[in-house]
Amino acid sequence: MKGCGRKSPTLQSRGGVSLTFYYFFARIYWDYIVQSYGDGAMKGNLTDTVVVGIDEAGLGPILGPLVVSAACFSVPADKIGSNTWQLLSDSVSSSKKHLAGRLLICDSKKAYTPSTGIAYLEKTVLSCLGILGKTPASITELIDALCPACKNRLAQYPWHKDLSHRDIKFNHDDIAISAGAFGRNLEKHNMSLIALKSFCFDVAFYNDMIGKVNNKSTVLFMAVCSLVDEIIKSAQHTNFHFIIDRQGGRTKYTRQLRTMFPDMELKVLDENDNISSYELSTEYLAAGFTGGSESRPLQTSAKPFGGVGSGSGIKNIKIDFIVKADATFLPACLASMVSKYLREQLMGCINSYFVEKCQNLKPTAGYWTDGKRFINDLKTIAPQIQYDPNQLIRCR
Repeated sequence: MKGCGRKSPTLQSRGGVSLTFYYFFARIYWDYIVQSYGDGAMKGNLTDTVVVGIDEAGLGPILGPLVVSAACFSVPADKIGSNTWQLLSDSVSSSKKHLAGRLLICDSKKAYTPSTGIAYLEKTVLSCLGILGKTPASITELIDALCPACKNRLAQYPWHKDLSHRDIKFNHDDIAISAGAFGRNLEKHNMSLIALKSFCFDVAFYNDMIGKVNNKSTVLFMAVCSLVDEIIKSAQHTNFHFIIDRQGGRTKYTRQLRTMFPDMELKVLDENDNISSYELSTEYLAAGFTGGSESRPLQTSAKPFGGVGSGSGIKNIKIDFIVKADATFLPACLASMVSKYLREQLMGCINSYFVEKCQNLKPTAGYWTDGKRFINDLKTIAPQIQYDPNQLIRCR
């Protein structure tokens, strides 16, 4: 397949990642970050810690996008380490049982099933976007709210050309009530939801990146670090805690973190079978921190979280890679649900496009076995449908 399995010539390597790929990703990331701040400053007490959950949806499938998302909360010092579900039990629950109108925030694999569909995901994600003043009525508006940088790439796909006409149908009153309850519950504990952000890898973009680095775990890690970088650069807060769902059996991230954040001080706190924990620190200016030589092109004049400040100081960042974080920590669970919801909406567009052209085709979730079935069905049941395999099928 186009772009897959071939590495571009490299200048040299930094931490196992070629500089060619590093600069390629930096250029893409610059486009991403420039388009990500059109909606003004994000609120939150600047003395609070920004607690961020990061998780993905769609790492395993052969069809459809990979989405990585971040859910950011401003949390006061006296609430750090508290059981968030207990604090917010008036408005959210991690179980479908006895919800009684509350929002479900849990691992997306529990929130979404083929029988219940996206209903739980949709209510939670739209309610949280409502807290942020965003009410997407179409998939285009959803993308604008979460990942505006991917919109131009998606427009190149025949099944994503009319996203503005694909409405998101929901009960506005229900969403407003849920958003209001969650927002008031957060405010009661001096907490706030300050951002939801996604990084969406459409298939051709994903294949292009795999062709340059030849490792999907590295691609995922660099996307995670881009979200981390965006949040640190833009927030006026000085304390950050990132909780990231750990993928695979890796326990050591020191080399990878030094590669992505070369000018930060890095301290290893713990590396074991359940958690890999690190502390980073960096000097910053009010409008964002100053990175190393490779990071400097990524500086932006975008509006920072919390409004414009002045002066300089030190930003302290804790990063935890935790096994099953998406089942244990509320911010990571919310990030998981955001990723899954955006992926499912885009998969729905793919299925609608092909099924409208041949009603004998059975929709697919895109995972390996069923995705292979769908590809074979396109060949045997609907050979008349022309499509670019590099836009539909992942190389790995």
